Amino acid sequence: MEKKATPPLVPGIIVSLILIVLSIVIYFSGLYTQTWSQYLGFAILVAGIIWAIINHAKEKVNQVTYGNLFGFGFKVAAIITCFMILYTVLAGFIFPDMKQKIIDIAREKATQRPGVTEEQVDQGMQFFEKNYTLLLVIGIVFWYLLIGVVSSLIGAAIPKKNPPAPFEFENKA
Repeated sequence: MEKKATPPLVPGIIVSLILIVLSIVIYFSGLYTQTWSQYLGFAILVAGIIWAIINHAKEKVNQVTYGNLFGFGFKVAAIITCFMILYTVLAGFIFPDMKQKIIDIAREKATQRPGVTEEQVDQGMQFFEKNYTLLLVIGIVFWYLLIGVVSSLIGAAIPKKNPPAPFEFENKA
């Protein structure tokens, strides 16, 4: 009996849980305002997608094509994106102080820009505060799917591929 390959939902959930646990650890350690913590999450995202693709190729005994592997990797990235959007929306309610801290940091960075008036900063911050969750969701969709596409392209190139010939049929009689 042939072993069934793991569906993309399983590695998607595993990588999502790792990213969520990392996010919670970074939040409670107070490091969520540091830029490097975002890059750490992206590095785990890339590594997780590539791991999922390589594992999928092994489960299929390398009887895959580049397109099969890319599609699998992108599905994993889309699942991770969905879970991270859900977590981000919930985290806004669970950790409301994070929103205010991020807004304060954004205000500080905006006031440091040359040629920007206090009025422009206030208008920008009002827009940012009003649309905070929407802007976060848009950012997650854009970055996670962009990184997912690039990771899938890279990950699909790594495993050895032995696709069956297009007209090769096994006689199971």
